[in-house]
Amino acid sequence: MAPETVRMVLVEGEAASGVTVDQNGFELAGRTTAVAAADRVVAAILGTRQSAAAGGYRVKSSGVTWTDQAEAAALRNALAKNKIEDVMLVSGVMAAAALAQAAGSATDCARTALLLVEPATATIAVVDTADGSVADVRRHSLPSSDGAALARLAALASGAESLRARPDGLFLVGSDVDIPYIKPALEAATSLSVTTPEEPEMALARGASLAAANAHLGAPSTIAMPYAGQPSTGGRELAYSAETGDRATRGTESAAHSGEPRSRKSVLAVVAATLIFVGGVLALALALAVDIRPHAHQHPDVTSNVVAPAVQGPPPPLWPPPPPPKPPPPPRPPPL
Repeated sequence: MAPETVRMVLVEGEAASGVTVDQNGFELAGRTTAVAAADRVVAAILGTRQSAAAGGYRVKSSGVTWTDQAEAAALRNALAKNKIEDVMLVSGVMAAAALAQAAGSATDCARTALLLVEPATATIAVVDTADGSVADVRRHSLPSSDGAALARLAALASGAESLRARPDGLFLVGSDVDIPYIKPALEAATSLSVTTPEEPEMALARGASLAAANAHLGAPSTIAMPYAGQPSTGGRELAYSAETGDRATRGTESAAHSGEPRSRKSVLAVVAATLIFVGGVLALALALAVDIRPHAHQHPDVTSNVVAPAVQGPPPPLWPPPPPPKPPPPPRPPPL
């Protein structure tokens, strides 16, 4: 199977921390391959940049997060083929950690326990709010039964209180899972305050946008510690950037996999307009952080020419045009 639907959200803010400007979606044709889907995403990036420019916006950063490195390779190759720079690729855990760091800052937590839930695995870690460092990272397999999986997640939440880093709160984020269904069970299992993103389905994309925007602004990258617990069975998740030079590599993470088969659903999330491919072996989210130019009053039009870039018209005027001149007075009647 392949991606079926793409949803796009455009977010304001150079640091990818603003409000949603607009959102849109489109369907992909049947039997779309990962390569073809990556080409559509590249077209969406280019089209969104053009549309944003026409509305008085400037795209500042974009990025991708994934849970399957092989699927990310198709997008990486498409970006290189089209010579598109300033697109940062980060792993799903790093995207979630960036979001947890922001959540910790908002809730005044010095350290936040992060619980990233996917259909077949759950990753727990502790994120330091001050510097973004990640400690006590462990990935656990989840049972196939919903009830057993929920009990396993509750046990992880309960154990978060005794982690060596001593978190002050618990941040729950997920990919292709029902976060509102999971949250009450965790709240009942732990004394830590449990928080979730406002838009759980867009959370990894927003986290990836934060990571890319922070890197663009020169902020320190989130520091990843190796996974603890089960030994790795091969493969590494990388924080990758399509930029050249010293900024190309953002850090690495080792992946600890369980003996159970992993879900066939993998995730690519391209960071702050947010695209998500729903269904199939590939789910993809695109987000572009934008910066408002001075005196711009129009929002970018992301509802047209997003997927297939087209020649855009001139940008809207910065100020309203002057009123038309008044008509001349009627002629005087002739003298009697």
